[in-house]
Amino acid sequence: MKYFADIHIHPTMKSYGHSFPSKENSQNPLSNSSIWYYDPPNLFEKLIDLLGGIVKYRQSNFSAMGFGNTGIVFASLYPMERSFFDNKLKTGDFNDMLLNFITSVGKNRIDYIQSITDYFIDLENEYHYLKQLDGKIVTLADRANYQYTLAKNATHLDAILNQDAINDKKVSSIAVFITIEGAHAFGTGIKPKTNPADPKQVLSNVDKVKNWEHRPVFITLTHHFYNELCGHAKSLTGIVKKATDQSHGMNEGFTPLGIAVLEKLLDNSNNKRILIDIKHMSRKSRLEYFNLLETKYKNEEIPIIVSHGAVIGNEKDKHLFLQEDINFYDDEIIKIAETNGLFGIQLDERRIVAAGDAELKKSHRFERRKVLFHSSVLIWRQIQHIAELLDSKGLFAWGIQSLGSDFDGMINPLNGYWTVENYPTLSDSLLIHGHNDRKNLPNNLTQNHNRIDPEEIVDRIMGINTYQFIQKNYH
Repeated sequence: MKYFADIHIHPTMKSYGHSFPSKENSQNPLSNSSIWYYDPPNLFEKLIDLLGGIVKYRQSNFSAMGFGNTGIVFASLYPMERSFFDNKLKTGDFNDMLLNFITSVGKNRIDYIQSITDYFIDLENEYHYLKQLDGKIVTLADRANYQYTLAKNATHLDAILNQDAINDKKVSSIAVFITIEGAHAFGTGIKPKTNPADPKQVLSNVDKVKNWEHRPVFITLTHHFYNELCGHAKSLTGIVKKATDQSHGMNEGFTPLGIAVLEKLLDNSNNKRILIDIKHMSRKSRLEYFNLLETKYKNEEIPIIVSHGAVIGNEKDKHLFLQEDINFYDDEIIKIAETNGLFGIQLDERRIVAAGDAELKKSHRFERRKVLFHSSVLIWRQIQHIAELLDSKGLFAWGIQSLGSDFDGMINPLNGYWTVENYPTLSDSLLIHGHNDRKNLPNNLTQNHNRIDPEEIVDRIMGINTYQFIQKNYH
């Protein structure tokens, strides 16, 4: 595999947070405010992660991407919701200290979010922060040269990936596509009960984003809290769940403003469509969206995307998977395949581990080989379930699976696969599972065209499916 790809990742989350108040993306990779800041987990941080599910290190900095041979990333811009920081704990130094410990975004960033009145301004600032080092060469600790480039279309992607030298300097390039997590970014959801958003301003902001120099590939329409557009699925766990209330609007469907925003995003005038990522949408909203695609957009090819998700399973194997609506049912996975979409498998124990799964306990052992094996089992289960489901419907079994790690999105990562730097190891682990299951393929897969080599399966998951998706859908 020449490079790896990740369709949902947050490289700006912590570095942008630590850039406040200046919002300067330092070109010095030793600076805490640099998107290149290398911060692999030490032993103490791994223990905090293992025991409390709190990530104190950076999982998706560009240095780790370079060291881990990650060549395509979908960088998710995310104006953090005020409800995270304006919560049951009230305001004060202790609350801010606790919130900073959990999120690691910096006190100045937390203060800003607690006073925020317009998410759209924060979105534009984060986009500007990412653009500051676009195309800039950085020399890292291995004394090699790296750069990331914001990709404008599929043709530009090929130019980035094939560029190995600039001004006679050998350079490793990373292609970055922009996405957005949560349509509250358009200026909704600050105080939906007492001060609802202005529809004209919201729609105007959508137009502004569609005309960005680097148009987002897709947007996650909702996130953790009600945004006046559509209902969200229950998503919060642990300390954050206890401190916040996400019940308002949860499990509801689309609002009239939500439909208007959706239609403007899907409008393909001037080839500027922004696709919809159905992650975090309530089951009701997802079904309403599918119905809209099958009626109003029935003559258009619009792929369905899950940027970072996990499966619910069926009667045969549901004991292996988490049974919550934040994950995805078989009928939804089939629709993704039928529309030539993508399903990014999330590397988050909270989403891909079934309640009481014995494999999780096994993965807590400190023998590295066993840790890596049992963590990768959880990922392979997701891959295999999707493949067997699609095969049973006569569809290609291996065309939608991809990585959508959600690194730096406040997840609890699978033990052993802490950051993007671990992708070569993950690829090797998945290949072992592929070879181990090869003898079962004739029994599990009925379609001859789905019985492909394990090497091709893993290459597709780790990068090829994402590359082909871009070539077809981003022009």
